[in-house]
Amino acid sequence: MFNAILSATDGSKAGDLALVYATELAVDQKARLLVVHVDELVPGHGGAQHVQALEPEIKTRIAEQVAALKADGLNVDFEVHRVTFSGPAHAIADAATAATADLIVLGSVGSGPLKGLLLGSVAHRLLQIAPCPVLVVPAKDR
Repeated sequence: MFNAILSATDGSKAGDLALVYATELAVDQKARLLVVHVDELVPGHGGAQHVQALEPEIKTRIAEQVAALKADGLNVDFEVHRVTFSGPAHAIADAATAATADLIVLGSVGSGPLKGLLLGSVAHRLLQIAPCPVLVVPAKDR
């Protein structure tokens, strides 16, 4: 059913859990797995700054996770997309379109309905704009 699965991660525990689900689905479906991380930049004086202060470490950790999956024989690739204004949901949707993904898997941080409504959530926005089905993996502590 799935030929290409995109797993979007921000390097958090929720992102790690989503990657586990996406990996299991990819193995079960013999699908290609694309792991996507969005590096959000905030423009300011003296250039753009990463939204997450530990961005280089996050990218390194995700790359190591992908390398371990490759070593296990999985057909997996890793992409980092940089965005300033469009937000991570649009970058993930664009990556899914480019990869002709059949499914997007991502974690839910569980910020609650009011905070999600006021600040927005990547999962909520993806449900509106994604070119394929979206699987949102809830946090384990729910």
